[in-house]
Amino acid sequence: MRSGNALAQFPLVALVGVLLVVISTTVYVFELTALAIPTPEAVSGLIPSATIYFVVVLLCVCLVLLDFRRSVSERIAVIRARAMAPLSPGWLIPYVLSIGKYRRYFIVTALLYGVFYAVITSMIVYQPSVDFAQAYGASVPSAQVTPVPTAPFLTPVVTVYLVNHLGLLLVPLTVLLLVATSVLVGLNSALAGFAFGSRVKGAGKGWVGGMGAVVGLFTGCPTCAGLFFANFLGGAGAVSFAAFLGYYQPVFILISIPVLVAAPYLTSRSLSKVFSNGCVVLPKTA
Repeated sequence: MRSGNALAQFPLVALVGVLLVVISTTVYVFELTALAIPTPEAVSGLIPSATIYFVVVLLCVCLVLLDFRRSVSERIAVIRARAMAPLSPGWLIPYVLSIGKYRRYFIVTALLYGVFYAVITSMIVYQPSVDFAQAYGASVPSAQVTPVPTAPFLTPVVTVYLVNHLGLLLVPLTVLLLVATSVLVGLNSALAGFAFGSRVKGAGKGWVGGMGAVVGLFTGCPTCAGLFFANFLGGAGAVSFAAFLGYYQPVFILISIPVLVAAPYLTSRSLSKVFSNGCVVLPKTA
């Protein structure tokens, strides 16, 4: 019975999704590098493969998210059956998400950050002065897949013309980072809300509280960190830094993911001072 439960909790679907991304990326990059001369005609011949690859990436993202939801639901059921939740992130996160208020924190924060990230990284393109139909000869609405010979996960480039002045510019890396950072930011926001609501009265004052606000800026909003640094430069320095940051924004956010992953462990550790028995005991009426 115990082995059956362990098998049910194993993220098999998510693992399949990750493997599909790795395999499909390898195959697609091999097709790109196999081009002796990347002429426009040869590159255009890869449009069907590029389209399939991008669809596979989106499908794999959905598989990982569905498996995450399944795992959270299973652990919530166990927590309610035991009437307690250990302070480890693997159990604390499902418990926090089982509470309506903090679940709304997660959803709203993840969505808002996702939109903010998409605008900052130019995934959402709004050009009120440009007529897409005239400037690019595009049909509205429509989508165009371009298999650009470049580094893995930066190709293909998918251009979506939603309306005449609004479109989307997507590559696999930005899509993966959008989902990963949005979910992690949402989880950290929900955990931070729970930790703040469970805090000991009078704690978190002085310079420690100020440092926590700065850390929260980098943890809850990785894209904001560049603006934080640029504010110290001013003038032409700020413009140059913004251009530099815009080019390396995906790399910067990729580096910030370990911070977002580590933050729940720090939150769980801080909660051990509030819940001295090492777990959150659910009310008897729950």
